[in-house]
Amino acid sequence: MTRKRWISAFLLVALLFLSHCVPRKKNDLVSDDFLFLYLLNSILNARELDCTFSPTSSDALYNDQWHLFNYGQFGGIAGEDANVQSVWNQGYSGNQVIVSVVDDGIDLTHEDLKDNISISTKGLNLFNNTLFPSHAYSSSFHGSAVGGVIGARGGNGIGVRGAAPCSKLVGVNLLEKSTIYTSDEYRAMVNESGKVFISNNSWGSPDTYGWLWPSSSLWQQGINEGISLGRGGKGTVYLWAAGNGANGATVSSPLLVDNANYDGQANYFGVMAIGGIGQNGQKASYSEEGANLWAVAHTQGNDASAYTTAITTTDAAGVFGMNAGGTSGDYTFANYTRRFNGTSSATPLAAGVVALLLSKYPNLTWRDVRELVAYSARQNDISDGDWVTNGAGLHVNHKYGFGAVDAEQLLLAASSWTPITTPQRIEDMGSIPYGDAIPDNNITGVTVNYPVSSSISYIEYVDVEITTNHIYFPELGIVVTSPNGNTASVLAEPHACANPSTNSGCTFGNTSIATMTGSSTYRFGIARSLGENPNGVWTIRVYDDGVGDTGTIQSVRMKIYGR
Repeated sequence: MTRKRWISAFLLVALLFLSHCVPRKKNDLVSDDFLFLYLLNSILNARELDCTFSPTSSDALYNDQWHLFNYGQFGGIAGEDANVQSVWNQGYSGNQVIVSVVDDGIDLTHEDLKDNISISTKGLNLFNNTLFPSHAYSSSFHGSAVGGVIGARGGNGIGVRGAAPCSKLVGVNLLEKSTIYTSDEYRAMVNESGKVFISNNSWGSPDTYGWLWPSSSLWQQGINEGISLGRGGKGTVYLWAAGNGANGATVSSPLLVDNANYDGQANYFGVMAIGGIGQNGQKASYSEEGANLWAVAHTQGNDASAYTTAITTTDAAGVFGMNAGGTSGDYTFANYTRRFNGTSSATPLAAGVVALLLSKYPNLTWRDVRELVAYSARQNDISDGDWVTNGAGLHVNHKYGFGAVDAEQLLLAASSWTPITTPQRIEDMGSIPYGDAIPDNNITGVTVNYPVSSSISYIEYVDVEITTNHIYFPELGIVVTSPNGNTASVLAEPHACANPSTNSGCTFGNTSIATMTGSSTYRFGIARSLGENPNGVWTIRVYDDGVGDTGTIQSVRMKIYGR
């Protein structure tokens, strides 16, 4: 080991030891000592150390990781996986790509994670206001499981491997705070964004309530800064879990169904919302649909009785975390679990695939990446009746977005990709008043026309805001059709809402919709019109599928992102 490496290692050990100290000032991120050591360590480690990964090397549990290589070992469809092996064989495994795991911490000492923890990028623990985002509670495991799906070290003969087995992980412990402030959300989004290539967010609004959850302006500011300033101006790529609330298990009549578009984070233009499919390529029953959905990746599907269909990954080490050793049919060794599932595990799989892309093409911008994901996505579950071809020739589905993330096809598409050099335009088309009554209990509803005349000729994303004084939003369905006439986007569906204590009622954030008076504005996102020309007349149909609650469409406003 060189003298530089010895000094670096010593300083890193010193930092880990000193992390148990109390900062001098309660509100300081670090004390002066921490800052000095961190800055010196960063100077000595300006570049992450490359790792060498051979796809033919061994990892003890790799055969269980069907999401990386599915040959039908657990009854699934052979080839229904993230298609990473050919990319590994080309020599790309995520080297130099830093991925932020915004979650409930990450086990920095885990045998299969420690060698892929970034040494040039500082973590953030918002629970105790330090640099070291380890789990604080014995029951926490989620962030370590997420980190393993992305970047568990491959080829070391133990445990598992990530989709990008040489990528570097930096943890942000946001979720263990008892109260998460909007300022915490902001800090989580921008932490080290100058270095972070990808931000994985396997969290969001609570599931199975059917509520609308607007995102905070501070969180939006964090995303905006990350995509515009992150990575030296190329932008951090934000991935967001679409949500697990589509089962309808809490309220049966009318059916309680969450939609990914009810989550003001998952439907924001700066993120890619990721849904989940099982080993047969079909939607996991819990995975939320939405016109904002960008793509899907593999996770436990609809055979919930067999954990072999879930995701095998790292767990918090020892008896902590999800697996205490043989827990509920899990592995007898407690550092790993075979029970990880949900869009929480689909999202980091997509993040790992994006890390493979950026290890070969590090100069791609965040806009390049998201469009490459869309254009290269594999059309899974082809027989599903919701597939349509949008006005730009892209296959799209409310269940699957543009399709399943596919590493081989993603890098193939990138090999002939013309980088996007035109600055993104954001055109607020303004609010158009209507005042049209929404007929009560009438699925035909009312259709309003929204003319668009813009300098944008290529859509990257669309926001739609509906202002209404209808007194009970869950009765409303909203469908928007773009000018080409092919692409209808379902923004809202009539559904039940659950109060966490009484299983009744509904809220908009923390405000009861059932008792609202006056007007409310709801923002939704549309990914489905990617590549279309926005100019022409959009139609917006709003209908009421319940009895007794009435109101009007007061105004509609569209914001178009594109070039």
